[in-house]
Amino acid sequence: MPTPTTYAPAKQFVGIANETSQGTPVGMTSTVLVDEFKPKDQPKFLEDKSWRGSMATDSYAQIAGVKAAELDLGGPVYGDGIGYFLRNILGDMAVTAVATGTGATTLAASAAAGATSISATATIPAGTVVQIGTGTTAEVATTGTPTGAGPYTIPLTGYTLQYAHASAQAVTPVTGPYTQAHSLLNSGSGQPLTHTLTHFLGPTPTSGARQYPGACFSEVSFKWNAESELLTWSGKATTWPSVALGAAPVANPSTSLPVASWRMTAGIGGPASGATLINTITDGEITIKREINPYYTATGVQTPYIIQRGDVSVEGKLNFVAADESPLLYMLNNTQPQLQLVIDNGLTGTNKIAIQFDVAVAAFMDVDPDGTKAAVEYGGNWNSVLSTANAGGSGGYSPIRISVTNNATGF
Repeated sequence: MPTPTTYAPAKQFVGIANETSQGTPVGMTSTVLVDEFKPKDQPKFLEDKSWRGSMATDSYAQIAGVKAAELDLGGPVYGDGIGYFLRNILGDMAVTAVATGTGATTLAASAAAGATSISATATIPAGTVVQIGTGTTAEVATTGTPTGAGPYTIPLTGYTLQYAHASAQAVTPVTGPYTQAHSLLNSGSGQPLTHTLTHFLGPTPTSGARQYPGACFSEVSFKWNAESELLTWSGKATTWPSVALGAAPVANPSTSLPVASWRMTAGIGGPASGATLINTITDGEITIKREINPYYTATGVQTPYIIQRGDVSVEGKLNFVAADESPLLYMLNNTQPQLQLVIDNGLTGTNKIAIQFDVAVAAFMDVDPDGTKAAVEYGGNWNSVLSTANAGGSGGYSPIRISVTNNATGF
Protein backbone atom coordinates (compact mmCIF):
# COMPACT_ATOMS: atom_id res chain seq x y z
CA MET A 1 0.00 0.00 0.00
CA PRO A 2 1.48 3.38 -0.99
CA THR A 3 2.17 5.96 1.70
CA PRO A 4 -0.77 8.39 1.94
CA THR A 5 -0.09 11.97 0.90
CA THR A 6 -0.58 14.41 3.74
CA TYR A 7 0.55 17.94 4.58
CA ALA A 8 1.73 19.23 7.96
CA PRO A 9 0.15 22.58 8.96
CA ALA A 10 3.26 23.35 11.05
CA LYS A 11 5.14 24.03 7.80
CA GLN A 12 2.80 26.77 6.58
CA PHE A 13 3.87 30.40 6.27
CA VAL A 14 2.57 33.68 4.85
CA GLY A 15 4.30 36.17 2.58
CA ILE A 16 3.39 39.66 1.42
CA ALA A 17 4.31 42.11 -1.33
CA ASN A 18 3.22 45.59 -2.40
CA GLU A 19 1.21 45.70 -5.63
CA THR A 20 1.52 48.22 -8.44
CA SER A 21 -1.88 47.31 -9.89
CA GLN A 22 -4.68 46.19 -7.59
CA GLY A 23 -5.56 42.56 -8.08
CA THR A 24 -2.48 41.66 -10.15
CA PRO A 25 -0.58 39.12 -8.01
CA VAL A 26 3.12 39.61 -7.29
CA GLY A 27 5.65 37.31 -5.67
CA MET A 28 6.23 37.69 -1.95
CA THR A 29 9.03 40.02 -0.92
CA SER A 30 8.73 39.52 2.83
CA THR A 31 7.57 36.85 5.25
CA VAL A 32 5.00 38.04 7.77
CA LEU A 33 4.94 36.09 11.01
CA VAL A 34 1.41 35.16 12.04
CA ASP A 35 -0.13 32.35 14.08
CA GLU A 36 -3.52 32.56 12.36
CA PHE A 37 -4.36 32.71 8.67
CA LYS A 38 -7.87 31.73 7.65
CA PRO A 39 -8.57 32.31 3.95
CA LYS A 40 -12.00 31.77 2.43
CA ASP A 41 -12.71 31.94 -1.29
CA GLN A 42 -16.26 33.17 -1.81
CA PRO A 43 -17.60 32.62 -5.32
CA LYS A 44 -21.26 33.51 -5.74
CA PHE A 45 -23.67 31.17 -7.47
CA LEU A 46 -26.81 32.29 -9.30
CA GLU A 47 -29.73 29.91 -9.13
CA ASP A 48 -32.09 29.01 -11.94
CA LYS A 49 -35.48 28.34 -10.29
CA SER A 50 -37.72 28.78 -13.30
CA TRP A 51 -40.82 26.56 -13.16
CA ARG A 52 -40.58 23.33 -15.13
CA GLY A 53 -43.71 21.46 -14.07
CA SER A 54 -41.94 19.38 -11.44
CA MET A 55 -42.56 19.03 -7.71
CA ALA A 56 -39.30 20.70 -6.73
CA THR A 57 -38.21 23.98 -5.19
CA ASP A 58 -34.45 23.63 -5.49
CA SER A 59 -32.54 25.22 -8.34
CA TYR A 60 -32.32 23.61 -11.77
CA ALA A 61 -28.88 25.09 -12.30
CA GLN A 62 -26.12 26.79 -10.33
CA ILE A 63 -24.53 29.42 -12.57
CA ALA A 64 -21.17 30.92 -11.65
CA GLY A 65 -21.34 34.53 -10.50
CA VAL A 66 -18.65 36.90 -9.31
CA LYS A 67 -15.76 35.96 -7.02
CA ALA A 68 -13.79 37.37 -4.09
CA ALA A 69 -12.04 36.03 -1.01
CA GLU A 70 -11.92 36.92 2.69
CA LEU A 71 -8.96 36.66 5.06
CA ASP A 72 -8.71 36.55 8.85
CA LEU A 73 -5.17 36.68 10.18
CA GLY A 74 -3.05 37.86 13.07
CA GLY A 75 -0.61 37.00 15.84
CA PRO A 76 2.10 38.73 17.86
CA VAL A 77 3.10 42.19 16.63
CA TYR A 78 6.51 42.24 14.96
CA GLY A 79 7.87 45.76 14.61
CA ASP A 80 9.40 45.08 11.20
CA GLY A 81 6.22 43.58 9.72
CA ILE A 82 3.15 45.34 11.12
CA GLY A 83 3.76 48.35 8.86
CA TYR A 84 2.43 46.50 5.81
CA PHE A 85 -1.01 46.24 7.37
CA LEU A 86 -1.03 49.77 8.80
CA ARG A 87 -0.16 51.22 5.41
CA ASN A 88 -2.86 49.08 3.78
CA ILE A 89 -5.66 50.31 6.04
CA LEU A 90 -4.51 53.93 6.58
CA GLY A 91 -2.36 54.76 3.55
CA ASP A 92 -0.23 57.78 4.54
CA MET A 93 3.32 56.90 5.60
CA ALA A 94 6.23 59.26 6.35
CA VAL A 95 9.66 57.79 7.11
CA THR A 96 12.43 59.39 9.16
CA ALA A 97 15.81 58.04 10.29
CA VAL A 98 19.11 58.86 11.98
CA ALA A 99 21.49 61.16 10.09
CA THR A 100 24.94 59.67 9.46
CA GLY A 101 26.53 63.10 9.90
CA THR A 102 28.17 63.31 6.47
CA GLY A 103 27.16 63.97 2.88
CA ALA A 104 24.06 66.09 3.49
CA THR A 105 22.84 68.19 0.55
CA THR A 106 19.64 69.81 -0.72
CA LEU A 107 17.26 69.50 -3.64
CA ALA A 108 18.39 71.62 -6.58
CA ALA A 109 14.86 71.62 -7.99
CA SER A 110 11.39 70.67 -6.81
CA ALA A 111 10.44 67.00 -6.99
CA ALA A 112 6.94 65.85 -7.82
CA ALA A 113 5.06 62.99 -6.21
CA GLY A 114 5.51 59.97 -8.47
CA ALA A 115 9.08 60.88 -9.47
CA THR A 116 11.75 58.16 -9.51
CA SER A 117 14.72 60.52 -9.28
CA ILE A 118 15.71 63.81 -7.63
CA SER A 119 17.98 66.71 -8.56
CA ALA A 120 20.58 67.44 -5.86
CA THR A 121 23.07 70.27 -5.45
CA ALA A 122 25.83 67.82 -4.51
CA THR A 123 26.46 64.31 -5.80
CA ILE A 124 25.49 61.28 -3.71
CA PRO A 125 27.23 57.89 -4.11
CA ALA A 126 25.11 55.03 -5.44
CA GLY A 127 23.70 52.79 -2.72
CA THR A 128 23.32 55.59 -0.16
CA VAL A 129 20.17 55.55 1.97
CA VAL A 130 18.86 59.13 2.10
CA GLN A 131 15.99 60.92 3.80
CA ILE A 132 14.27 63.41 1.52
CA GLY A 133 12.47 66.21 3.35
CA THR A 134 11.49 66.36 7.00
CA GLY A 135 8.44 65.97 9.21
CA THR A 136 5.19 64.57 7.86
CA THR A 137 6.44 64.45 4.25
CA ALA A 138 9.82 62.85 4.93
CA GLU A 139 10.61 59.69 2.98
CA VAL A 140 13.59 57.36 2.69
CA ALA A 141 15.05 55.82 -0.45
CA THR A 142 18.26 54.23 -1.72
CA THR A 143 20.14 56.10 -4.43
CA GLY A 144 21.27 54.81 -7.80
CA THR A 145 24.21 55.96 -9.93
CA PRO A 146 24.28 59.78 -10.17
CA THR A 147 24.62 61.63 -13.47
CA GLY A 148 25.40 65.21 -14.44
CA ALA A 149 28.04 67.75 -13.46
CA GLY A 150 25.96 69.76 -11.00
CA PRO A 151 23.18 69.85 -10.25
CA TYR A 152 23.17 66.05 -10.20
CA THR A 153 20.38 63.68 -11.15
CA ILE A 154 20.07 61.02 -8.46
CA PRO A 155 17.96 57.95 -9.33
CA LEU A 156 15.93 56.36 -6.54
CA THR A 157 16.39 52.60 -6.73
CA GLY A 158 13.03 50.82 -6.87
CA TYR A 159 11.28 53.76 -5.23
CA THR A 160 8.67 56.32 -6.27
CA LEU A 161 8.28 59.55 -4.30
CA GLN A 162 5.08 59.61 -2.26
CA TYR A 163 5.08 63.37 -1.65
CA ALA A 164 6.02 66.52 -3.54
CA HIS A 165 9.16 68.25 -2.26
CA ALA A 166 10.13 71.89 -2.78
CA SER A 167 13.54 72.99 -4.01
CA ALA A 168 16.14 73.37 -1.23
CA GLN A 169 14.59 70.71 1.00
CA ALA A 170 17.15 68.59 2.83
CA VAL A 171 18.55 65.38 1.37
CA THR A 172 20.33 63.62 4.23
CA PRO A 173 22.24 60.31 4.30
CA VAL A 174 20.71 58.24 7.09
CA THR A 175 20.93 54.95 8.88
CA GLY A 176 18.63 52.93 11.12
CA PRO A 177 16.63 52.78 13.18
CA TYR A 178 13.87 54.10 10.91
CA THR A 179 10.47 55.37 12.04
CA GLN A 180 7.39 55.02 9.83
CA ALA A 181 4.49 57.30 10.84
CA HIS A 182 1.13 55.98 9.58
CA SER A 183 -1.90 58.28 9.23
CA LEU A 184 -5.03 58.46 7.09
CA LEU A 185 -4.34 59.12 3.41
CA ASN A 186 -6.39 62.14 2.26
CA SER A 187 -4.73 63.14 -1.03
CA GLY A 188 -5.46 61.93 -4.54
CA SER A 189 -8.09 59.19 -4.67
CA GLY A 190 -7.62 58.44 -0.97
CA GLN A 191 -6.93 54.81 -1.84
CA PRO A 192 -3.95 53.18 -0.07
CA LEU A 193 -1.77 50.66 -1.87
CA THR A 194 -2.85 47.03 -1.97
CA HIS A 195 -1.01 43.79 -1.28
CA THR A 196 -0.71 40.23 -2.48
CA LEU A 197 -0.61 37.72 0.36
CA THR A 198 0.94 34.32 -0.35
CA HIS A 199 -0.05 31.32 1.78
CA PHE A 200 2.12 28.22 1.66
CA LEU A 201 0.00 25.35 3.00
CA GLY A 202 1.01 22.32 0.94
CA PRO A 203 -1.79 20.83 -1.18
CA THR A 204 -1.57 23.25 -4.13
CA PRO A 205 0.21 21.46 -7.03
CA THR A 206 3.79 22.44 -7.91
CA SER A 207 4.17 25.36 -5.49
CA GLY A 208 2.20 24.29 -2.41
CA ALA A 209 0.91 27.87 -2.18
CA ARG A 210 -2.00 30.08 -3.16
CA GLN A 211 -1.95 33.84 -3.59
CA TYR A 212 -4.61 36.32 -2.50
CA PRO A 213 -4.14 39.49 -4.57
CA GLY A 214 -5.71 42.92 -4.23
CA ALA A 215 -5.96 42.69 -0.44
CA CYS A 216 -7.78 45.58 1.25
CA PHE A 217 -8.07 45.51 5.04
CA SER A 218 -11.36 46.40 6.66
CA GLU A 219 -10.07 45.96 10.22
CA VAL A 220 -6.75 45.99 12.06
CA SER A 221 -6.92 45.55 15.85
CA PHE A 222 -4.33 45.59 18.61
CA LYS A 223 -4.64 43.97 22.03
CA TRP A 224 -2.45 43.85 25.11
CA ASN A 225 -2.53 42.66 28.73
CA ALA A 226 0.35 43.64 31.01
CA GLU A 227 0.05 40.47 33.10
CA SER A 228 -0.25 37.74 30.54
CA GLU A 229 0.15 38.68 26.87
CA LEU A 230 2.41 39.88 24.12
CA LEU A 231 1.21 42.84 22.10
CA THR A 232 -0.91 41.10 19.46
CA TRP A 233 -2.87 42.11 16.38
CA SER A 234 -5.63 40.72 14.20
CA GLY A 235 -6.94 41.75 10.81
CA LYS A 236 -9.71 41.19 8.28
CA ALA A 237 -9.29 41.71 4.54
CA THR A 238 -11.16 41.29 1.27
CA THR A 239 -9.16 40.17 -1.76
CA TRP A 240 -9.47 38.99 -5.33
CA PRO A 241 -10.15 35.21 -5.49
CA SER A 242 -7.11 33.08 -4.81
CA VAL A 243 -4.82 31.83 -7.57
CA ALA A 244 -2.33 28.99 -7.52
CA LEU A 245 1.29 30.11 -7.35
CA GLY A 246 3.49 28.60 -10.06
CA ALA A 247 6.73 28.08 -8.13
CA ALA A 248 7.31 27.25 -4.49
CA PRO A 249 7.91 30.32 -2.29
CA VAL A 250 10.69 30.45 0.27
CA ALA A 251 10.20 31.61 3.85
CA ASN A 252 12.61 34.26 5.11
CA PRO A 253 11.37 35.06 8.62
CA SER A 254 12.46 38.07 10.63
CA THR A 255 14.90 37.67 13.49
CA SER A 256 13.21 40.43 15.51
CA LEU A 257 11.02 39.43 18.44
CA PRO A 258 7.57 40.52 19.60
CA VAL A 259 7.26 42.71 22.69
CA ALA A 260 5.69 41.84 26.06
CA SER A 261 2.72 44.00 27.03
CA TRP A 262 4.20 45.00 30.40
CA ARG A 263 6.53 47.30 28.45
CA MET A 264 3.54 49.47 27.46
CA THR A 265 3.31 52.98 28.90
CA ALA A 266 0.24 55.20 28.61
CA GLY A 267 -0.45 58.90 28.79
CA ILE A 268 -3.86 60.54 29.11
CA GLY A 269 -4.12 64.29 28.66
CA GLY A 270 -0.56 64.33 27.30
CA PRO A 271 2.40 62.08 26.46
CA ALA A 272 3.16 58.73 28.12
CA SER A 273 5.71 60.39 30.39
CA GLY A 274 5.92 63.01 33.11
CA ALA A 275 2.75 64.32 34.75
CA THR A 276 0.40 62.68 32.23
CA LEU A 277 1.86 59.16 32.59
CA ILE A 278 -0.89 56.80 33.79
CA ASN A 279 0.25 53.86 35.94
CA THR A 280 -3.11 52.14 36.45
CA ILE A 281 -3.98 50.68 33.01
CA THR A 282 -3.91 46.88 33.03
CA ASP A 283 -4.96 46.00 29.49
CA GLY A 284 -6.64 47.40 26.43
CA GLU A 285 -7.50 47.30 22.75
CA ILE A 286 -7.37 49.58 19.72
CA THR A 287 -9.42 48.80 16.61
CA ILE A 288 -9.11 50.52 13.23
CA LYS A 289 -12.12 49.89 11.00
CA ARG A 290 -12.46 50.79 7.33
CA GLU A 291 -15.43 50.58 5.01
CA ILE A 292 -14.60 48.55 1.92
CA ASN A 293 -16.77 47.57 -1.03
CA PRO A 294 -15.93 45.39 -4.04
CA TYR A 295 -17.41 46.75 -7.28
CA TYR A 296 -18.16 44.45 -10.20
CA THR A 297 -18.78 45.76 -13.70
CA ALA A 298 -19.96 44.37 -17.02
CA THR A 299 -16.51 43.58 -18.39
CA GLY A 300 -16.78 39.82 -18.95
CA VAL A 301 -14.75 38.92 -15.84
CA GLN A 302 -15.78 37.54 -12.46
CA THR A 303 -13.24 39.48 -10.38
CA PRO A 304 -13.79 42.97 -8.95
CA TYR A 305 -13.33 46.13 -10.99
CA ILE A 306 -12.00 47.65 -7.75
CA ILE A 307 -12.21 47.05 -4.04
CA GLN A 308 -12.96 50.59 -2.90
CA ARG A 309 -11.83 51.89 0.49
CA GLY A 310 -14.15 54.33 2.31
CA ASP A 311 -14.53 55.78 5.79
CA VAL A 312 -12.11 55.04 8.64
CA SER A 313 -12.92 54.99 12.36
CA VAL A 314 -10.91 54.12 15.46
CA GLU A 315 -12.19 52.89 18.81
CA GLY A 316 -10.66 51.30 21.85
CA LYS A 317 -10.95 49.92 25.36
CA LEU A 318 -8.91 50.56 28.50
CA ASN A 319 -9.18 48.84 31.86
CA PHE A 320 -7.93 50.67 34.95
CA VAL A 321 -7.16 49.83 38.56
CA ALA A 322 -9.25 52.49 40.29
CA ALA A 323 -6.83 54.84 42.04
CA ASP A 324 -9.55 57.53 41.74
CA GLU A 325 -12.59 58.35 39.58
CA SER A 326 -10.60 59.79 36.69
CA PRO A 327 -11.78 57.25 34.08
CA LEU A 328 -15.43 57.87 34.99
CA LEU A 329 -14.94 61.64 34.92
CA TYR A 330 -13.48 61.51 31.42
CA MET A 331 -16.94 60.38 30.33
CA LEU A 332 -19.15 62.40 32.71
CA ASN A 333 -17.32 65.67 32.01
CA ASN A 334 -16.80 64.91 28.29
CA THR A 335 -13.12 65.72 28.76
CA GLN A 336 -11.99 64.06 25.50
CA PRO A 337 -8.30 63.92 26.45
CA GLN A 338 -5.27 63.19 24.34
CA LEU A 339 -4.27 59.51 24.48
CA GLN A 340 -0.78 58.17 23.84
CA LEU A 341 0.37 54.55 24.17
CA VAL A 342 4.01 53.54 23.68
CA ILE A 343 5.56 50.08 23.69
CA ASP A 344 9.34 49.65 23.37
CA ASN A 345 11.55 46.56 23.43
CA GLY A 346 14.17 48.45 25.46
CA LEU A 347 16.96 48.00 22.90
CA THR A 348 18.90 50.67 21.03
CA GLY A 349 20.17 51.38 17.52
CA THR A 350 19.04 49.08 14.74
CA ASN A 351 17.76 46.55 17.30
CA LYS A 352 15.21 49.02 18.64
CA ILE A 353 11.52 48.20 18.17
CA ALA A 354 8.95 50.75 19.34
CA ILE A 355 5.32 51.44 18.48
CA GLN A 356 3.60 54.68 19.47
CA PHE A 357 -0.16 55.15 19.18
CA ASP A 358 -1.30 58.78 19.16
CA VAL A 359 -4.95 59.77 19.44
CA ALA A 360 -5.25 63.54 19.72
CA VAL A 361 -8.85 63.46 20.96
CA ALA A 362 -10.28 60.36 22.70
CA ALA A 363 -13.96 60.59 23.68
CA PHE A 364 -14.79 58.15 26.50
CA MET A 365 -18.27 56.88 25.69
CA ASP A 366 -18.92 54.11 28.22
CA VAL A 367 -17.14 53.76 31.57
CA ASP A 368 -18.33 51.37 34.29
CA PRO A 369 -17.00 50.54 37.76
CA ASP A 370 -16.27 46.90 38.61
CA GLY A 371 -16.42 45.97 42.29
CA THR A 372 -16.27 42.19 41.88
CA LYS A 373 -12.46 41.75 42.01
CA ALA A 374 -9.71 42.13 44.58
CA ALA A 375 -9.37 45.84 43.72
CA VAL A 376 -11.99 48.18 42.29
CA GLU A 377 -11.57 48.65 38.55
CA TYR A 378 -12.98 50.82 35.78
CA GLY A 379 -13.52 49.69 32.22
CA GLY A 380 -13.77 52.38 29.57
CA ASN A 381 -14.64 52.38 25.88
CA TRP A 382 -13.50 55.34 23.80
CA ASN A 383 -13.88 56.61 20.25
CA SER A 384 -11.31 58.69 18.40
CA VAL A 385 -12.38 62.15 17.24
CA LEU A 386 -10.88 63.23 13.92
CA SER A 387 -8.03 65.72 14.31
CA THR A 388 -5.52 67.54 12.14
CA ALA A 389 -2.94 66.79 14.85
CA ASN A 390 -2.94 63.12 13.78
CA ALA A 391 -2.69 63.92 10.05
CA GLY A 392 0.27 63.01 7.88
CA GLY A 393 1.80 64.52 4.77
CA SER A 394 -1.44 64.20 2.78
CA GLY A 395 -3.12 66.70 5.10
CA GLY A 396 -6.72 66.71 6.23
CA TYR A 397 -7.85 64.87 9.35
CA SER A 398 -6.92 61.50 10.79
CA PRO A 399 -8.32 59.55 13.77
CA ILE A 400 -4.91 58.18 14.75
CA ARG A 401 -1.20 58.25 14.02
CA ILE A 402 0.83 55.09 14.62
CA SER A 403 4.62 55.45 14.55
CA VAL A 404 6.69 52.27 14.23
CA THR A 405 10.45 52.27 14.85
CA ASN A 406 12.50 49.38 13.43
CA ASN A 407 15.35 48.66 11.02
CA ALA A 408 13.19 48.71 7.86
CA THR A 409 13.36 51.68 5.49
CA GLY A 410 9.67 51.32 4.63
CA PHE A 411 6.79 49.06 3.70
